[in-house]
Amino acid sequence: MSQQHIGGCAQPVGTWSALVKQLEDPSIDALSTACRELVATDAALCGTSARDFDIQLRLHAPSLAEWEVGSRNHRALYDELRPRLIARCSRIAGHLEQADLLANSSLLLGGGEVHRNYTIRRTDGSSVGVKFAVVPPSIGWTYQARLHYLLSPRADTIVELGCYLQGASYPSAYLAFSMCDRPGTIRALQNKGIAAQRDNVLVLTRALGLSDAARNLMSFTIGQAVRYVRALGCRFIVTAFNPLLGFTGSALHATNFTPFATAPVAYCYDSFGNYLTRRQSMSDHRTHRRPGSYRNLLVVLGTDSTARKDTRKVETLQHLDEPTASGPASCPPIDVAELRRYREHLEAAWSKSTAHPSYALEPLSSKGQCGVSSVWLARLLRQQEIEATYCYGRLRFADQGVSSVDHHCWIEVGDPSDPARQIIDLTCDQADGFEQKVICERYDKLVSTGIRYEPVTRLAVDELPRDRVWPRYARLEESMREKWGMRTLYESV
Repeated sequence: MSQQHIGGCAQPVGTWSALVKQLEDPSIDALSTACRELVATDAALCGTSARDFDIQLRLHAPSLAEWEVGSRNHRALYDELRPRLIARCSRIAGHLEQADLLANSSLLLGGGEVHRNYTIRRTDGSSVGVKFAVVPPSIGWTYQARLHYLLSPRADTIVELGCYLQGASYPSAYLAFSMCDRPGTIRALQNKGIAAQRDNVLVLTRALGLSDAARNLMSFTIGQAVRYVRALGCRFIVTAFNPLLGFTGSALHATNFTPFATAPVAYCYDSFGNYLTRRQSMSDHRTHRRPGSYRNLLVVLGTDSTARKDTRKVETLQHLDEPTASGPASCPPIDVAELRRYREHLEAAWSKSTAHPSYALEPLSSKGQCGVSSVWLARLLRQQEIEATYCYGRLRFADQGVSSVDHHCWIEVGDPSDPARQIIDLTCDQADGFEQKVICERYDKLVSTGIRYEPVTRLAVDELPRDRVWPRYARLEESMREKWGMRTLYESV
């Protein structure tokens, strides 16, 4: 399965369709074409569309050894992949049925087109109202973890937006944005004369439409999102799509995104052959990675007139290298006064629904709020380019007048084996007899004063959406936004 080679540091951009064609894989296209009838049959069995089933076929095809594609017939290759494709598509279809119900997708039966007055004009002449709004994190997690073809929620999502049909509680079109954490992408934009900085770029990481009946709903949603994120300080939106999976980027093309680079795609699989994203694979030591020359197409859109003029000047395509893994995080200075301010804001957002269930019958306090508060802070620090580790374990005190906390959460910055690593705890007053609310100190200094943090479990930020703490964190995040508003990109960095 060898993709057409793209050589050199840069090439003329060319037409959109030509770039898509260049990044396709002939072997996977041939497999998809040969198995079209099998895909349609199995898609009907799973309760999903043939298009969605084909995406999973293409996503899992690189898991086969390269020589197999040329030496075995397509039916044998399909039969090898079929069990995991059916399991994955059936899982998505089950959740999609419920989402369609909550999104009022039946209102789009017969098709239609979105108009600027926030209505969808149906083919029978009737109209359906459309509302553009922020999507709550709890609903966003469902879209990313259960409905999106990658089945991989992003822990660094900072804003989620969507278009809702009238009366719906779930959006029909969903978008998720994160800050750009790949310096190579920023440099590639700067090399094109684009004034990109970390505090003015957002990455569109997930896009999902529940129904394609309203053919321009995704383009309409992207257009609305551009205006929203511009108010957050975003001047450039970057996203990527993968032609190998059959994506053409038509909605991106329709909303005037400009190609500026290609980037390598990591195809990783667990021990059962199920696809894992690059971020998932970093925390799974059993990951199987298939080498290849597959690449995504990166595109950019300016959110204001000046930024759009800059992006339209791009004439060459840069080919980015594989991102390199960074070493263990150091312990940069962290403003303790700022941590105390965070604690005050968190206190105002805590509720019974954000507390650990074991504290549900106790008066509202910091007890039971350590997990959600630690997740909130770990995510915020990542936006500030500080990588923290979420820890669960025990907090012990040498002072006999202070009770230990047997089940506690906090975060650490630095190598786990480094005595100078930073301990940050926004709820240390959970310990009866300990009045200090916030701790931010080196591990070895805390030990010397008789305070010992003993982690049982450590989780990277990217692992948190799969932890049991995440649903409670989502409720905390929603409460924080209600009380303090959305953070701008400038505030985040």
